[in-house]
Amino acid sequence: MISACTKQRARFAAAISFAAALSATPQVFGEDAPNKLYVHIETPGRFSYAGDATQVSILIKNEGKTTWTNPGIDIDAGFEAVDSNGAKLEKTKPGPLSRDTQPKALEPNAYFGKIVNLDSIFPRINTLGSYRITWSAAGLPEQTLVTRIIKKYDPARDYQAVIETDFGKVVLEFYKDLAPFHVKNFIDLANQDFYNGLLFHRIIKGEAIFGGSPTGDENGSPGYTVFPELSGLKVLPGMLAQVRNARTGSDESGSIFMLAATAQPDMDGRVTVFARVVEGLETVKAITNLPTVGGPPRAASRPIKDVVIKKIEIREKKSAKSS
Repeated sequence: MISACTKQRARFAAAISFAAALSATPQVFGEDAPNKLYVHIETPGRFSYAGDATQVSILIKNEGKTTWTNPGIDIDAGFEAVDSNGAKLEKTKPGPLSRDTQPKALEPNAYFGKIVNLDSIFPRINTLGSYRITWSAAGLPEQTLVTRIIKKYDPARDYQAVIETDFGKVVLEFYKDLAPFHVKNFIDLANQDFYNGLLFHRIIKGEAIFGGSPTGDENGSPGYTVFPELSGLKVLPGMLAQVRNARTGSDESGSIFMLAATAQPDMDGRVTVFARVVEGLETVKAITNLPTVGGPPRAASRPIKDVVIKKIEIREKKSAKSS
């Protein structure tokens, strides 16, 4: 039987490959010697915000030993896009082709490139969702990557996070002024559905629960590290803190978090507290009291039955009604 964490791990492995492993592999271009010319495309980040430009950079480099004569490549025309349902996005009517910015020839190891705003080619690409982007030209195998459009984080707004579990909901509010990068990171991950299906993989009996690891243990991360923002906030009951990945040493991980059911004074000043529970502390306490089992492959502090983060929803906090 495949666990929820295993399924999520496989899904996230595919997702995190969007701009990395699924970034187009350099390919041969032209009919001369192998590796004479290759093309590479990539996005500037793992996602784009709705309302911002959705960009792809393209690099064309001469890997051959002789000068390559450029016939003029219609770079914009080479792009196609498909949404997560497999529907092909309609393109705008192409404008006149301009090759003035392209070199007429490339010496060995020389290259040129372009940053393309996909919004100008595909009007619908700014809609929330995932998109498979391809680029091709005559004689060049298709280059592929996947990008995602998520809700835009606005630091001027106040947000809440709602964590759904089988034991009930937990509602969080953020300390955006004290730990702005941690707050933005958590909200961006939640808006990418990163946490959906992950586990609370560790329990300190009656005291705290840990979750947010895509590998279901202490080693998981989204592929990067968040550096500490130590504000002086103590780890009191109901506090949400970013904790270290087992492999990051003194730095904090990018996704693993702890929800405290009781005060944790030994962690004060060692972890970044960036949110607090405003509803559902009883849910946190209930999970901390679940039985655990030791022995491989489970750690001794892992609950005997998987506790799944079914979903984390980010919503804007409603203003209190004036009396």
